[in-house]
Amino acid sequence: MRLTLFGAGRVGGSMAHYARALGCEVSVVTRKMAEDDRPAAARLIISADIVAAAIPDDGLNRWVEEWRKEIGDRHAIHFSGALTVDGAQSYHPLYSFPKEPLSPSVMGRIAIAREEGAPPFSDILPGSTNPEFVVKGADRPFYHALAVLSGNFAAHLWNETASAFADRFDLAPETVMTSYLAGVVDRFQERPLDSLTGPVARRDRASVAANLDALAAEPRLKALYEAFLASAWPDWTTTPEKGGAKPRK
Repeated sequence: MRLTLFGAGRVGGSMAHYARALGCEVSVVTRKMAEDDRPAAARLIISADIVAAAIPDDGLNRWVEEWRKEIGDRHAIHFSGALTVDGAQSYHPLYSFPKEPLSPSVMGRIAIAREEGAPPFSDILPGSTNPEFVVKGADRPFYHALAVLSGNFAAHLWNETASAFADRFDLAPETVMTSYLAGVVDRFQERPLDSLTGPVARRDRASVAANLDALAAEPRLKALYEAFLASAWPDWTTTPEKGGAKPRK
């Protein structure tokens, strides 16, 4: 299997490393090559069985149009979770990629959200072991929104609180947060639909009120906490109401 991959960023680097480990012959087209040496990039496309784009979403439609002639009837794929692109099928890896390429063993455990009608990912990269699921075109924006909420928003929360830990307590936040957040992940693995703990889960009004008072001088953090309350405890008030929500067990 010969793969020509456009993009040498986080996703592209890991995909190229993974494909090589699976025995594929991989050629990477960087942005500079695509812009400065189009004939060389065209030759790599023509020599490939699979052509893949690991580039930002806003460039995918332009990429297909620019290279449509060279791609011809070759299988073209991309890795966007949100977009359906005419002329290229989506295989979105549900993961937060580091700058350095992931090991093949880690890559093989990443779930792939496959576009409806696209062949299995194991047909694209023979030997791959990734779990995968199909996301219909109409559902792709919703799927991607879930990915952003669960991953990117969670990372933002962790970054904001890590900054507050560092500023207020003069410590490296990873020394206290790493094990705490690992516990959060462990609780999710135990009960993926009901892993919430803490004062909101037990409906501890006094603690929640104290939390909000403590955040009064940090409006961004308080706004995040209030958004959390609005979702997890929408009928929260400072005093119990008859018939209100009961604590979770």
